[in-house]
Amino acid sequence: MTDRTSHSVWFTGPRQIEVREAPVPAPGDGEIVVQATRSLISAGTEMLVYRGDTTPGDRLPPTSEGTLPFPVKYGYQTVGRVIEAGPGSGFAVGDRVFARHPHQDVFRIAALPALVAPVPAGVGDNAASLLNLTRVALTGILDVPVKTGEVAVVLGQGIVGMMCARIAGLNAGKVIVADRFAKRRELALAYGADAAVEPGEVAAAVAALSRGRGADVVYEASGAPSALQSAIEIAADRGEIVAISLYGKQDVPLRLAPEFHFRRLRITSSQATDQPRWDWVRRTEASFELLERLDTTEMISAAVPLRRAAEAYDLVDRDPENVLGVVLDYEA
Repeated sequence: MTDRTSHSVWFTGPRQIEVREAPVPAPGDGEIVVQATRSLISAGTEMLVYRGDTTPGDRLPPTSEGTLPFPVKYGYQTVGRVIEAGPGSGFAVGDRVFARHPHQDVFRIAALPALVAPVPAGVGDNAASLLNLTRVALTGILDVPVKTGEVAVVLGQGIVGMMCARIAGLNAGKVIVADRFAKRRELALAYGADAAVEPGEVAAAVAALSRGRGADVVYEASGAPSALQSAIEIAADRGEIVAISLYGKQDVPLRLAPEFHFRRLRITSSQATDQPRWDWVRRTEASFELLERLDTTEMISAAVPLRRAAEAYDLVDRDPENVLGVVLDYEA
């Protein structure tokens, strides 16, 4: 098989995009070549890279290329079909897969469980592109589970926050979400939240639905530095706060007294790494089961052809009020 030519998205400066060509060699042992159909832009960490808001020590995903801050080929949620399979890869031509790979129409990747997963037949390509962010949300719930009858609050209703609220709602007594955008609050209510309010109204909502006790668990998924302070203020006695967001270069000032110490609160950082009994494969399987169970149609706001990638990123960056998930469409 002769080498193929790929087209991939590179960040070359703050808010600057190039689509570059490169050859794609044939797969070796344990490798596959994938023809992408969809890839999801992450409105969290990936947009920090796009804007140039990374910090020293930030790590690149395993299949990225380049050097932070620029130039860099970045991304980690692509769906496609296997078009070549090397010996020992465990995949066959035609298999549909999710890959932790940057935005690229054709690419070679090692068929490792932490990088590639088969997509179940019941999960469409758009829904499958949500796998990584669903896994992030699930990890936050696994880090600090919400118990039956408890009040859970999710700050921020981007994709991670929305999935976090929906997963928490499978067990919690009450789920309260806060977001500054009305369309996201409306969608959260349609997906089963008990209350969806503006950030400034969350304390009153928590007081009302918890009968004054406060929130048992608060998941911070907004990326707004002020939200962590809000989480401290609304948490119940010995309540737990899960910091899912990455804040990039933003300062996160906190006033700890009196709530943090007097209420004996605990703040847990959450990252999508292995946990006891919950390795990468198990969390992937559970995330796909959630994506089969939960309708995610309205979580994809737009599909943009790869050649217009700059427009897709600008859409995510400039219009968060009307945009939730944006995918690059390689079949357009």
